[in-house]
Amino acid sequence: MKLTFLGTSHGVPAADRYCSCVMIESGDAVYFIDGGAPVIDELLRHGRHPDEIRALFNTHVHGDHTNGICHLVDLADWYFKKSSFDLYIADQSYIDAIGVMIKACNPGSTLSPDRLRFHLVDPKVAYEDENIKVEFIPTAHMRAPYHSYSILVSEGEKKVLFSGDFSQHLERADVPKILSEEEIDLFVCEMAHFGTEHIRPYLDSAKAKKIAFTHVFPLAKYEKIAQMSAELTVPVLTPKDNDVIEI
Repeated sequence: MKLTFLGTSHGVPAADRYCSCVMIESGDAVYFIDGGAPVIDELLRHGRHPDEIRALFNTHVHGDHTNGICHLVDLADWYFKKSSFDLYIADQSYIDAIGVMIKACNPGSTLSPDRLRFHLVDPKVAYEDENIKVEFIPTAHMRAPYHSYSILVSEGEKKVLFSGDFSQHLERADVPKILSEEEIDLFVCEMAHFGTEHIRPYLDSAKAKKIAFTHVFPLAKYEKIAQMSAELTVPVLTPKDNDVIEI
């Protein structure tokens, strides 16, 4: 499983970083966790084709996790006619809105439901194909009636847990219990909504082999991450855009 970090910034893009997006390559297929970056542009720049996309999985519908999805779907709709993939979106309101937006941009749009298959995330129903299995774990970043999720991706025995965004200061204790219950090869953890002092107890009990911090804000927090990293017993990474981690 190859992970390419296409967007590692927090809620606002930086001069050298897009917002949240990770490309996963497994077998001959491509998958995405969130689409805050210009997904299709980055896909092509990394030598892959829209026809290779199998699915996109959304943690929640905030713009820094979704703004690149509309462009991806629009181009797959009218230009890349052989592209066919699934999109798992956290809230129905976004699914409805993206259909309206694309038809506004292209009145002749068909938005083929056979090729561009939108699904409302159901944490009880996992995605699975010959390459990977994906499970959605509810978090408390979004308040009702909206939804937010962590995402667990498995490739055989290999497992990567993507945190999505958590609650402020982790006050709602929404770090998935699986982090301390099962061996995880990589925990990709956001660091915009809480401090190192809030996440540290969860990391001390975690069974993760590696930790990667992204979505870091404020940037001064990198220094605190470095201090904490020196005290942890597992490797800690702080990937930038276009960095690759192979599991």
